[in-house]
Amino acid sequence: MSVIRIFSVILLLIAVVGSYLAFTGIKPEPPAAEPDLASEPKPEEWVMDDSMTTFLDEFEQSFTEGLIAKQIPGAAVAIVKDGRVVYQKGFGVKEAGNPEKVDEHTVFRLGSVSKGFASVLTGLFVEEGLVRWDYPVSKYLEEFKLNDPEQTNRVQVRHLLSHTSGLPRHAYTNLVEDGLTLDRIIPRLERVPLIAKEGDQLSYQNAAYSAIEKVLEFQTNTDFNSLLHERLFSPLGMEYSSASYDSIRNSGNVALPHVYYSRARGRVPISISRKYYNAVSSGGINASASDMGEWLLLLTGHQPGVISKETLEDIYTPFVTMNNRRYSRHWVGVNKSHYAMGWRVLDNHGQKIVYHGGYVNGYRSEIAFAPEDGIGICILINTSSSYPLTVIPDVFEYFRSETHSLGMTAE
Repeated sequence: MSVIRIFSVILLLIAVVGSYLAFTGIKPEPPAAEPDLASEPKPEEWVMDDSMTTFLDEFEQSFTEGLIAKQIPGAAVAIVKDGRVVYQKGFGVKEAGNPEKVDEHTVFRLGSVSKGFASVLTGLFVEEGLVRWDYPVSKYLEEFKLNDPEQTNRVQVRHLLSHTSGLPRHAYTNLVEDGLTLDRIIPRLERVPLIAKEGDQLSYQNAAYSAIEKVLEFQTNTDFNSLLHERLFSPLGMEYSSASYDSIRNSGNVALPHVYYSRARGRVPISISRKYYNAVSSGGINASASDMGEWLLLLTGHQPGVISKETLEDIYTPFVTMNNRRYSRHWVGVNKSHYAMGWRVLDNHGQKIVYHGGYVNGYRSEIAFAPEDGIGICILINTSSSYPLTVIPDVFEYFRSETHSLGMTAE
């Protein structure tokens, strides 16, 4: 059949079909209209109820007055409730004598608040089966040896993270502060006489605690700082967080540390130190209030894609009792606390509070949260002061005594 005849047949078919549609009244469907986005209902937005707004306004005024009274140069605060960051703000200045203000993204050092990052990071690998809480540390890390070989074989990851390995308090913290690497410090633990059987007594550690870094590095073939960034900082959007001296020094928005000099001069700025960046899990993490708000959301169980609530519960389970009132003295009617894994725990009249504090190089940090209630607060300051400890219990008292939450309304 020629090309001309084929073309003629096609035209004839088109004409026949068109006539049929016209006869039957069937019309081809018009193309689908684009949705009118302007007419779409707006998504509902979370807004605070008036009572919480009033409370946060009063908190801000009172906190500001306290900073002035205590001569604290700068601070930053993050508060979370019900899976939302409800408050984050900077106060004061980054450096005494300099007008540059602290904001919610200003970087501070966390000190021992870093310990909670190490336990949570370990929990991620427990979930993946690379690490077990009840497995001997020495099986992961041959260099980890204690004065008693039998106890060496019994000390588990859980003992390491709860400061109950049997070592005396602050074993070789001096070597950490002298800048020795963990590779040089850990083998020396064998020389230290033990004071207790594993699990029996809390004896706070920095060098031994930081051995967890080497456990995770061995199991993942990745350095600890990279693990922090890849598994915690990046997924949580903690874009101002880091774990090195160079990072904080090169930050364009950092609060300088201060120490008290005299009544006349008050608190004066000092240089940022390299101390504890050789033992990051014990005191080497840097972060802002905005970062800590995201961290609190994870800690209160609102990042299940990163870590499960069940694993967090394991981490927060009390392991050893602390009878010293040093850590509960600001909580009315609370006379003792416990240590879990990287966290202290207390019972605030039926409300479980998980918390930790940190001090390093002229910085002070405090973090506390009630995982079952979804409430948390972190306070960062650039000097040494117990002022944050006096503030935090009042925040929990407000939420404990009243039923306040974020209301969900359409706007």
